[in-house]
Amino acid sequence: MFRTSILSALLFIASIVASSTFANSVNLGPSGDTTLFESSPDDNTGGNPILGAGANSKLERSHCLLRFNVAGSLPSNASIQSVTLTLTVVKEPGTAPADSTFDLHRVLVDWGEGTGTGSGEGGRPAVTGEATWNRRFHPSTSWSAPGASAPTDFSSTISASQFVQGLASYNFNSTANMVADAKQWLSNPSTNFGWILTSESEATPKSLRYFGSRENSTATSRPVLSVQYVIPVTPTIKAIQKVNGTIQFSFAALAGQPYTAEYRDSLTGGTWSTLTNVSAQPSNTDVTVTDPAPPSIQRFYRVTTTF
Repeated sequence: MFRTSILSALLFIASIVASSTFANSVNLGPSGDTTLFESSPDDNTGGNPILGAGANSKLERSHCLLRFNVAGSLPSNASIQSVTLTLTVVKEPGTAPADSTFDLHRVLVDWGEGTGTGSGEGGRPAVTGEATWNRRFHPSTSWSAPGASAPTDFSSTISASQFVQGLASYNFNSTANMVADAKQWLSNPSTNFGWILTSESEATPKSLRYFGSRENSTATSRPVLSVQYVIPVTPTIKAIQKVNGTIQFSFAALAGQPYTAEYRDSLTGGTWSTLTNVSAQPSNTDVTVTDPAPPSIQRFYRVTTTF
């Protein structure tokens, strides 16, 4: 509680704002990954050491699916700050490969990874519950269109993009959409269907790239999701002052979190009313809130947020 004198009366400030100073990070491997090959539309490749995306020389397309167990790897009250996905190209078309930009989209429906293996652009005939180009669960649950399609199977919004050329590791660096995806999966694990990776050059022959999967024998070739997060702690309001008949106070706002400043005129009862809503900030910062019409006797304030 914070106390100051205003117009010969008492003003009490109570803060229950959640902020944080403890930064953490975790690297996650996929909890599931597989490729949908148009060239083998009823095969499952969930056990293959590679993931394919792009088009082969015959313009047959490939999409790959990746899922990460965010809720099972982070504290439930974690506030996710950044998310980076690292994929490693382990194979490309033998001659004159076409470089292209690859996009991540959040998947909106469930799918079965499976355990199929095989060489080249295929695995083995799918068994019940496994994903293929034609089905998200073989043999009876289909994608909205073969190979999965937006906006039903995955979001039309691009979560992140990366230009790919040559055998190397590539980072899909953190974006607001990637962070939003991870936050969604943390707060609502039942909606975690991962991302689908597609090439923007599917109409171009030899845009196909093979990335290491979670089954790859080389650990450094496997997908890695790096998550930076903080754990909230409870500070006090940092400053309060009277300015030209108004009351101003500040608090530490955590990047990416919206806040609501509220007030009521009794500490022991009454409904909290909204003073102002503070939009999510791009970085950790101090935010100043102004009450333009404080009462002459007392008022209580709090700042809340949902992580």
